[in-house]
Amino acid sequence: MWFALRRRNLVVVSGTEKAMQGVADTLREFWAHRPVRPRAGRKLGGVATGIAMRYRIDPVIVRIAFVALALSGGVGVPLYLVGWLALPDEGDAVSPLESLVHKGQSATSPAKTVLLGLLMFPALAYTFGGGGGFQVFVTIAAAVGGVYLLQKNRGHLQPATTLVEPPPVPPVPGAPAWDPLGAAPFAWDLPEPSAPAPPPAPRPRKPRVGLATLGVAMLVVAGSTIAWPFAPWLSAAHVVGLLVAVLAAGLLIGSFTGGGRGLVWLLVPLSVLGFAMTAVDFDGPATVRNVSPAPKTLEEVQGRYEVGVGGVQLDLRELPDSGSVRTSVEADLGELVVHVPKTADVTFTCEATSIGELDCLGRKAQGGGVQVEGKDLGDNGEGGLKIDLDVRTNVGEVKVLRG
Repeated sequence: MWFALRRRNLVVVSGTEKAMQGVADTLREFWAHRPVRPRAGRKLGGVATGIAMRYRIDPVIVRIAFVALALSGGVGVPLYLVGWLALPDEGDAVSPLESLVHKGQSATSPAKTVLLGLLMFPALAYTFGGGGGFQVFVTIAAAVGGVYLLQKNRGHLQPATTLVEPPPVPPVPGAPAWDPLGAAPFAWDLPEPSAPAPPPAPRPRKPRVGLATLGVAMLVVAGSTIAWPFAPWLSAAHVVGLLVAVLAAGLLIGSFTGGGRGLVWLLVPLSVLGFAMTAVDFDGPATVRNVSPAPKTLEEVQGRYEVGVGGVQLDLRELPDSGSVRTSVEADLGELVVHVPKTADVTFTCEATSIGELDCLGRKAQGGGVQVEGKDLGDNGEGGLKIDLDVRTNVGEVKVLRG
């Protein structure tokens, strides 16, 4: 009995290891034969078009998938940027990211690659700053699973050379098997002249999904303008979000009716604008700087140190050994470091509201919307200088260090 159970467990473990090895092999094969972003047919960076051509599927399906991921907590935007950075352009041997670290040449300039990398910050801040961390990870897992299934089921196909492949030429009726096109003159069997073929029936007009969607978008703008004085909660970010929802719905309907593809040109910039408006605090400081204050008296300590983008290096080690002081350090994007005396009693709250890494007097955390707090009495126990710290960043790194 014991041997039978042990053998069954070994079989289960062996099967799991084989399954994991198969997944790893499939993902490695995907990277070795990854899609190439074509120059023709692209709407933005060519990521969706490259995936569609690699696996011979309709590019509209891939674009709809990215839009759906973008609406699912904003996951689609950083995934699209990753594809833009990691997939090579047509005619290149390496991707823009590989070219930036000197692994080859890419048609994408280093400046554009750096700009795409900087766009990852507001995209990740929006994605992980909404509080739905579990949903975000599930959505990312679903996207990776979709790529795995594509590679598993269609990875053996040769990439398409064009978005729409020409139909095969039908053989000439009555031609021999060795000459299906009837190229040999002695195999020709010309039919008698017949009545001219009737003119083709007029093609049905496609529904004007794009115009209808733009009409609804104009109604949203007009209605928001009228309601603005009576609804204080209605902000520009809300209006942009409504417009993105309308355009995405129009694009989804157009994928089934054959129209509305031009809405992508409005949807993408509005989505980027919406991410920027929700991820960046425009009411906060608009400065880009680094400051390093080092007050020596309690009176010199400011109640608040704040930057927009940059860093703060606050040194409180020269303060006297008695008294109390309270201050806060804040930034939208950057690194915040506070040095406190070895013997001070420090009460602290450290937070990264969107995404970041915390290391505050031995308490660490990293990820999206993380916070640590506590009280540290220093080397000599309770007594002496008392410091109350509140250190917060939207995206970045927070440190509170002794000595």
